Amino acid sequence: MNALLISLASLILFFMLVASLPFFYAGWRRATDRGAELQIWPVMRRLGVSADATPRNDGTMAHAIRRCVLCPSLEECEHWLESAKTDGIDEFCPNAAVIEGLRKR
Repeated sequence: MNALLISLASLILFFMLVASLPFFYAGWRRATDRGAELQIWPVMRRLGVSADATPRNDGTMAHAIRRCVLCPSLEECEHWLESAKTDGIDEFCPNAAVIEGLRKR
């Protein structure tokens, strides 16, 4: 019985590790690509949101930047930025609602 519990716990830990790999990969890509800016800034420019319009006194942008750094949708975002689209960001971007809120200000 004890061996079964240890095996089950090991399996659960393994699946948790596998599930977190996309986030680690996105963070690693960001950390090793020091010359590029975060995608959130060109996305905001494309959608007509100025960096000056971002709130300075709350943690909204800090959370948005953190989500951008750890985003597993980096390749989808890069493809979207390479296109001339201004819609469809909500399909993959975890910051779509934040950017839309800034856009309405």
